[in-house]
Amino acid sequence: MRKLFSILCIGVISFVTMATGVASASTSESSQTLNLSGTPSEIGEQYGELAKSAIQENLTLFKKTANLIGYSEEELIEAGTELETYLLKQDKDLIEQYKAMAEGSDVSYIDLLAFNQLEETVLGDGCTTILADGKATKKGATYYHKTRDASRGYKQVVVQVQPEDGHKFIGITSAGSSGIAMGINEHGVSVGNNVLSTWDTGSGYGNLTIIRMALENASNTQEAVGYVADIDRKSGSVYGIADETEAAFVETTYSAYGVIWVEDAAVAHTNHFIHPDMLGYEGLSDDPDDERWNWSWYISTEERLERAKELLEKDFGKLDIQRIINISEDQNGEDPTLWIDAQAVINDRAMGSVSTGTFDGSKLRMWSQLGQPSVAPAIPFDVDRPLIPMPFNSGKQSDRIEKTSSNRN
Repeated sequence: MRKLFSILCIGVISFVTMATGVASASTSESSQTLNLSGTPSEIGEQYGELAKSAIQENLTLFKKTANLIGYSEEELIEAGTELETYLLKQDKDLIEQYKAMAEGSDVSYIDLLAFNQLEETVLGDGCTTILADGKATKKGATYYHKTRDASRGYKQVVVQVQPEDGHKFIGITSAGSSGIAMGINEHGVSVGNNVLSTWDTGSGYGNLTIIRMALENASNTQEAVGYVADIDRKSGSVYGIADETEAAFVETTYSAYGVIWVEDAAVAHTNHFIHPDMLGYEGLSDDPDDERWNWSWYISTEERLERAKELLEKDFGKLDIQRIINISEDQNGEDPTLWIDAQAVINDRAMGSVSTGTFDGSKLRMWSQLGQPSVAPAIPFDVDRPLIPMPFNSGKQSDRIEKTSSNRN
């Protein structure tokens, strides 16, 4: 039986999340929007063919990175086999999607499974996320934001998906992932996550797959919270969820979850538990020899949380899409490892912020940045807009300011 803890946040409470993705300067220039529809197998085939080169590059980089941090070829095969074994019992449709994607992109099926099983671990995935609601915002609206940190170089794509059985959604992910790092569906429900380190792990779906499944199945925040709470989860994560009027963070482990409802508040989250009844599941370590210190989010979670809290309190009552995007672009202090818009080289691994999404459920809209947020253009995507508009691919700060700022609200 899963354990439930719930807490209500009212007022100016700001907890910051940590981002896990760092992209190279060319990421935004090579990005794609993938328009996918149909059965799981059809979606996999389309995905593989449309993002073939990006998937191949990501899997090559994944295997190199995995080897550098200690995974042997046998361990990668074991990870892929473990995912396949679980899905053969729980979700054969996803197996068919992986097979079709592997064939369409001309990559190894077992390598693709290993990538999806270990993506957040090997990429060093983390995030800084924000929920703002009611009196905390300029117009009494509800917003969700995620800044993703990860290893630099992994290709990010924008996907628009219409599953045969489920809600249409648009989101951002790493090419080759069947999950979604952050997204919004046709009912205005936005979902994203931050990795949480915990000792309470087991067999279940990965964090990004859960995000995608919640987008496909939930029509409002209440339904999405219930979906995340009930699904089989394999590890620690906090899910940020919002629709047009309600917002909540759901902190999870394999066996427990706690809900933080956000009402008339600006709340942020990074990569450690903040729900008082979930603190006992914390798995962060102060030991610099811990391999997780290779991840920039792991050593900056407290600092990013405090910085986000400071910025959200400063803008309480004035928050809108523009101000939230500005917070995600923050580069405060001398150490770029600790910035919300992070840049870091740790043990020769380039890491930092690789993508952002800022969501307004009332407009069915996602503002996206692929690449370093402080220089990448923030472009609005509606759930029904399948193409990347200019100047999204230009990556020029001047273009973003001149051509896209007026579209943010």
